[in-house]
Amino acid sequence: MSAYILVEATLTQPKHFAAYARAVPAVVARYGGTYLVLGGDQESLEGDWGEQRIVIHHWPSMAAARAFWFSEEYAALKPLRAGTGSFRVTLVEGIEQETLE
Repeated sequence: MSAYILVEATLTQPKHFAAYARAVPAVVARYGGTYLVLGGDQESLEGDWGEQRIVIHHWPSMAAARAFWFSEEYAALKPLRAGTGSFRVTLVEGIEQETLE
């Protein structure tokens, strides 16, 4: 079953964050993840969303997402993010898609 990593980021040091942002996509791809949302324009339709950037990764499974998150490669990149803002990250399970015959 697919899974998603959802990231809510409020950047305070975007120039310093750029090194992290350049390095992580290759590691995400190596572990089988793809980006569905990577910042970009957004419009709040309801509630208080503030200035957070939204990032959504798609993963083939919860296990694949965890393998990325707890990998040595990603652990080596996380310090590049330190002090660049505040981040909330969650892993959620997707729904199983039924194939229509």
